[in-house]
Amino acid sequence: MKKYGEMNVNKYREMKDSRFKKGLRIIKREGLLSFTYRFFYYLNRCFLRIASPVVINLIPRRYFYYKNKRLSYFLHKKNLTWTNERAIEVPIIMDYVKNSVTKKILEVGAVLPHYYPKFKHDVLDKFEKSKGIINEDVVNFKPKERYDLIISISTLEHVGFDDDIKDSEGIIKALNNLKENCLKKNGKMIITLPLNYNKYVDKYIYTNQLSFDEEHFFKRVGFNKWKETSKEKVKQLKYNSERLNANAILVGLIEK
Repeated sequence: MKKYGEMNVNKYREMKDSRFKKGLRIIKREGLLSFTYRFFYYLNRCFLRIASPVVINLIPRRYFYYKNKRLSYFLHKKNLTWTNERAIEVPIIMDYVKNSVTKKILEVGAVLPHYYPKFKHDVLDKFEKSKGIINEDVVNFKPKERYDLIISISTLEHVGFDDDIKDSEGIIKALNNLKENCLKKNGKMIITLPLNYNKYVDKYIYTNQLSFDEEHFFKRVGFNKWKETSKEKVKQLKYNSERLNANAILVGLIEK
């Protein structure tokens, strides 16, 4: 089955279509077998959403380590974080936010507003329509005032890959623009990326072309249990394109 970015589609625009229209499109584009698989997966997701409040209360408190610091897994019914990489991405990012002495923070990709609606910060998202969100392209965005901290949770891998106009260098252009035009001197960026979702991003990561000052790799080692590992040990871990879940992620840091 092809990934979204390998088709001539924009998955963010298609997400706004009705379920009936989505179903017809899948049958036409991928066939009846794929539609049947996706339909049963959709029913499973519905069941998990209903069961989430109960399941979350039953799961014992668990921890993982990032840079030798113990953090709690993030369990939330929204987007079923207890089943995917959000369980570690959110606490890693929020640890930087909570320890930041500045209030000038930019988030690229509207993720945290779904979990922390009272957290006040600027949010840049090209597609998500909501009050206060800046609907501009991260590749060209030039704020009036630069930021001390820029954060992004599993977003930049979509730039140029799931857009209307495909650009294999989308993530490089996005990171360069954020560093050169959005980040203050002595500022910091923390970016999380799922591995083996975007083949171009993977190439840049494995050939050290994204210019991160620090890289931390995590792999799934059980039912949504994660452990930090080496770059070499995540290369062969596949992205679950049907369930839209990663089996490995990168946490990249850039300081200016």
